[in-house]
Amino acid sequence: MSYYINRIFNNKIKLSIFLLIFLLPVFDIIMTLIDIHNGASALNTNLAAFLGNTIFQGFQKLLIWFLPLYLLVIVSDDCIEDFKLGYKNLLISKWGKNKYFLINMLKSFIISFFVILIPLIFNLLMSQIAFAGGTYNLFSSEDIKTIEALNVAFKHPMLTNIIYILFASVFSGILGMGSTAIAISLHNRFVVYPIVFILWYIPSLINPPIVCALQPFTEYSLFDVMPIVLFVFLINLAAIAFAYIKVIKYEQI
Repeated sequence: MSYYINRIFNNKIKLSIFLLIFLLPVFDIIMTLIDIHNGASALNTNLAAFLGNTIFQGFQKLLIWFLPLYLLVIVSDDCIEDFKLGYKNLLISKWGKNKYFLINMLKSFIISFFVILIPLIFNLLMSQIAFAGGTYNLFSSEDIKTIEALNVAFKHPMLTNIIYILFASVFSGILGMGSTAIAISLHNRFVVYPIVFILWYIPSLINPPIVCALQPFTEYSLFDVMPIVLFVFLINLAAIAFAYIKVIKYEQI
């Protein structure tokens, strides 16, 4: 595991993407504070958190819509690089096929999980401090009463934020594993990257889109988007199963 973590910090592109993910929630807080300084009302502290903040959605979109690209670069591209340089066979000779596959799946999940969890938790804590006492709500009291998902979310706003942050982190981990599985079995960036993007944007175009599973305080609850979530999970699990069969059963070193 430390081998792959060191590769992130020794690669300028990986490190840049890694830092970008950490900085986006920080930029979100800064832009909201600037907006308040210019006369806007202070948002409700729970709505001001990164996933729930609907004022500066550009930062949200930059993270969510391009999440597969970030994960491909950070955790999956190693498999393509190792294949091209011949390191894959060396690692398999050293670890064995099963351990090689397992380590790549574990590092993909763990790194993808924490690269989302840590900045979002930090953002949530900072939002509670920076916007303490904020009361402005983007939704009317009538909306909150009549839309069931909003009604439940606003009854337990902090818990809602925490649930969505944890879900987004697990979701990121699954995406990281699926991306790595495709990379480890196909080895070609010109094939791997388009496939991963297609598998991400198809569920993003369905109504309700998969991105709603990563945004609290909307008209959709997690239960409403669960069918599309399960669809994405199954696609990634199928990619992992395909990669396992190809690497373990058929590849020769």
